[in-house]
Amino acid sequence: MRDTEYFSHLYEIASDLNKEFSLHAALRKALEKTVNLLNLETGWIWLVQADVKSVYLAASYNLPPALSDHPERLSGWCYCIEKYLSDHIAKARNISEISCSRLKNIKTGTRELKFHATIPITTGGQKVGLINLVSKEIQQLNDTQLSILNTISELIGMAIQRTRLQESYTHPQATKDATILEVLNRILSPRLETLIIHLQEAIVVTEKTDISSVQEHLHASLTEAINLQEQLLLILHESSDPAQKSPDNHLKYPGSPLTNRELELLLLVKKGFTNKQIADQLFISERTVKFHMTSIMSKLYAGTRTEAVDIALKRGLLTA
Repeated sequence: MRDTEYFSHLYEIASDLNKEFSLHAALRKALEKTVNLLNLETGWIWLVQADVKSVYLAASYNLPPALSDHPERLSGWCYCIEKYLSDHIAKARNISEISCSRLKNIKTGTRELKFHATIPITTGGQKVGLINLVSKEIQQLNDTQLSILNTISELIGMAIQRTRLQESYTHPQATKDATILEVLNRILSPRLETLIIHLQEAIVVTEKTDISSVQEHLHASLTEAINLQEQLLLILHESSDPAQKSPDNHLKYPGSPLTNRELELLLLVKKGFTNKQIADQLFISERTVKFHMTSIMSKLYAGTRTEAVDIALKRGLLTA
């Protein structure tokens, strides 16, 4: 992957994390783009509970039926969580399919998923969460890919910190702008400056050897890097201008609690019941079950049944 593409993907993920008001939506979007960027299959994000002794599922993308239809399989202890909470995982790393226990001994609905990588999320030296990415291939991500994942983890950690600050801060927009400025200044600017320096040095060397075609490509790359730097400086300038900030951007949380019927239905989803089984249990039609699920997911800002269950567990709406 070229450096310009790398910067482009990172900025896109940082921008999505910055503009989303819902942490769940921001995490899911970042997760989707990360999975697609590395040509993997699926993934999920756990966040650490306040007691730092357990985690809960905060977002997932493209789960296989074995997990999406059985949300309880993404709850509880596993190899990755144990190693992370016991300080044995500090950076992105490859995890053997032998060590992973989430899909072990499950014979159907796995889409033949095997290998996965795990990436810790920290902010301010504190454990925040864990990203798991899975593919069908038995493979090892290389050092460059793992480095990219560490950077994305930093971006996600800052987004989580910003969201938590917003919950107690009187001016959430100021916190959002400070976070994106920090991302641009601390991660993108230094890498871009290094790229320009290397290109300038390469041009000096090739001019002495008179390799015209190489010089042409280097000059084009340098021009592209300088243009990207100018755009970055423009973004930094506009983001720091108070006149550009909108006073109407505030956190939006779902206003309606779940009804007793919706809670009853969600509890059956947690137990792994299918729509037909839920319909039979509650003496309603499958269409009514789907209607209730749509309402539940809308109120909880959930993208899947699994996420709805875990959000409800996190908020204390369901018993663990």
